[in-house]
Amino acid sequence: MMGGMASSAEYFLSTRPAYPWSVYPVGLPALALVAAALVGLTLWAYLKHPQATRNRVIVVLTLRLLALIVALITALRPSLGIQEEPKVPSHLLLAIDMSESMSVRDEFNGQTRIEAVRKVLERCEPILNDLRDEQNVTVSLYGFGAPDFTEASGKYDPMAAADGKRSDYGTLLNKLLTRWQGVRFVRGLAVIGDGADNGQLFNALTEAGRLRAAGIPLTTFAVGTQSPPNAVRDVGITAVSVEPDPVPIKNDVTIKATIHAYGFVGARVPVKVSFFDPVKGEFKEEKTDYFTLSKLTGNEVAIKVKAPEKPGEVKVRVEIPKESIPDDAIDSNNEKTTIFTTTKEGVRVLVIDRLRPENARLLDALRADKRMDLYLAVRQTDEPPGPTEAADYDFDSRAYDVIILGNVSARQLTTIDPKLPEKIRDQVTKKGVGLLCLGGEASFAGTPGRPLADGWKGSAIETILPISLTSFPPGSDQVLNDTATFQTIPTAQGLGSYFMKIGDTPEETRKLWDKLNTPQGKLVSRIRGVSRFGNLIGSATVYAFGSSQEALVSVAKNTPQAVPPYLIVGHAVGDSGRGRVLAFAGSDSYLWEVAGLLQDREGMRVHHRFWKQVVLWLAHQELDEGAAFVRPKFRDLQVKGTQTIRVGLRQPGGADAVDPQFEVKVIAPGEKEDAVPNRTPVSDPDGSFRLVYDPTRPGEYVVKVVAKGKDGKGKDVKGEAVARFFASPEVSEEMLRTAADFDFLQKMAAAGGGKPLRLEDLPQFLKDLKAQPLDSVKPKPRFLPEWRRDKSKGFLPIWLVVFVTIVGVEWGLRRLWGMV
Repeated sequence: MMGGMASSAEYFLSTRPAYPWSVYPVGLPALALVAAALVGLTLWAYLKHPQATRNRVIVVLTLRLLALIVALITALRPSLGIQEEPKVPSHLLLAIDMSESMSVRDEFNGQTRIEAVRKVLERCEPILNDLRDEQNVTVSLYGFGAPDFTEASGKYDPMAAADGKRSDYGTLLNKLLTRWQGVRFVRGLAVIGDGADNGQLFNALTEAGRLRAAGIPLTTFAVGTQSPPNAVRDVGITAVSVEPDPVPIKNDVTIKATIHAYGFVGARVPVKVSFFDPVKGEFKEEKTDYFTLSKLTGNEVAIKVKAPEKPGEVKVRVEIPKESIPDDAIDSNNEKTTIFTTTKEGVRVLVIDRLRPENARLLDALRADKRMDLYLAVRQTDEPPGPTEAADYDFDSRAYDVIILGNVSARQLTTIDPKLPEKIRDQVTKKGVGLLCLGGEASFAGTPGRPLADGWKGSAIETILPISLTSFPPGSDQVLNDTATFQTIPTAQGLGSYFMKIGDTPEETRKLWDKLNTPQGKLVSRIRGVSRFGNLIGSATVYAFGSSQEALVSVAKNTPQAVPPYLIVGHAVGDSGRGRVLAFAGSDSYLWEVAGLLQDREGMRVHHRFWKQVVLWLAHQELDEGAAFVRPKFRDLQVKGTQTIRVGLRQPGGADAVDPQFEVKVIAPGEKEDAVPNRTPVSDPDGSFRLVYDPTRPGEYVVKVVAKGKDGKGKDVKGEAVARFFASPEVSEEMLRTAADFDFLQKMAAAGGGKPLRLEDLPQFLKDLKAQPLDSVKPKPRFLPEWRRDKSKGFLPIWLVVFVTIVGVEWGLRRLWGMV
């Protein structure tokens, strides 16, 4: 507890003469001469007076001298100075390692480490009492060794056994920082232990640096020896993590594992990663890499694999085969399983185009959606690509969801890779990758007479297009008129399609397309550059025409009798129609942004929404627009650990839902869902929601979330989500590594701004601490009386009354006695 402020004081005399008597060195002598002259003048004036008797002269002289003394005191302004030495409340933190390794007998006379610590603390008790009584220091003692250490529950008990299951220095420092940061006058933190850190949640050196930044210096006191008997040989996986989590389907994911190597430093071992196949009910090996275990603990390995093609939760197991490490003492820690999530969100898009306004504005539209992962390959010429650009076309490693092919000819593609058109075709027909083909002088049928504008005729790209490049409908030559502007006229199929719905209702969609087709004063939001489209191929669907007629053709009516050129055409190709191909004849859809430009930028929102929905449709993700999510902080933690579960709800478009409400159930192993109560998450300052859960039994836990809220226009948004995590049995690793680690303690002290010391240095450390007062809070001295007008508190008026009274009495007596 924080005590009240006590103090001791020193006393001294002080004078602060008024000007000019304060002028050194003549001021005070001059004042003495003036005082002597006044005394002489008074004696001369009254001793010779005819009415003066001896008693009268004594009385008058006494009063006159009193008045003179008052005047001299006023000129000198003497005071009694009081310098207080406050005992400011301050804090000292001591933390003692209470884990099993502290029971090792390697201290003086065969003592255990914890016994040696207790004896030193007994020797320090008088010094701690002096700090408390003389300097008002509150000493807080902590014992750490449990995985669930907290500042409130981790108080040191000198009678408790050293039986903690983990020397978790990182958690200790993190919890103490949370408690003490912002508290004034924390003198420091002393950590006493053997340094055999095996914490998993927090990096001790990082947390030590945070303590130092908070003004709490960290000093370590080493216990034990670095070569104790009975060391155990063991290789074990202590932690597994997945980055990123969640990860979009078919994207690269890195599986990381932390491995200790007690007795096996320098060994080279295989590390195998396997995914669980729910159909076969068994783990299937994905990849095995070899690593050299160069350190005793904290060997970090990383294996990059491809995430599965289906969204959902994936169980992943990391394993070190037993046969690869003979003489390994413990088999149970040779493998570890965790879970990560694959999602449809996060669309990987390859854009192949020239640098032009249409490409720039389309990329801006896609970047506005945080789910888009964009790769831009610029082809201005037909020169071969560099190594960096060539990597963008490695479809095996990149696994794109959508390819956007812009104003680039087939000849330019073949200079990258002679087989690139065929590879793009195979990605669409065999892998289900979406393909968007954009208009331009070099795309589709090309533009004769212009460089690099020979189009896609005769290439593998032509074979998957929904329109012909050789057979054109009557009247289609009008599309080559560079002065024409083209309205975007959705067909009935277009108005019913996902990507053409640029409004929230069918009526709003029709009005918006009409607005795009209507000139805004001198500004025209119609498309100007349109490529030539031939006849439809097979069962291709026309989603929009491009009319160059001057009169507005309303989208609410049927298309004109004279068929205008096709503007947006699509179809599905490949195995079971997995690959979607969309052909867009325009080359300057960015002109749509003119609509609403002078009012509320409505045209920009329409342009962004249209292209975002096109890409989601091509990637078969048009139905994944609003969703709840649940994300456990740890996919694998020990029993009695603390799990933080974050939940959320997105509205269509990816933004957070408004006023979301959640019902969360955490189902432990063996529990029935109906018997589990609903939990309500709390809101964080950043707007997210979380709940805290402590698993009590080992096994697989299931988290189910039901969420509801509103979108930006007040419409209902609902969603459900499920997540899983593992709780591992509480297993002690303490006795696998019984050697003290002085190097770790030294690094921790350096990061914390303190010194690495031995246990026997603790008494001297406390004595030195006692000799370091908190000078920063030493107050200014007080003066009695206080002569400053703003600080006198009534003294100066009283002093004036005293002076006037003495002078008045003296003058009255002289008047009475006829001595005036």
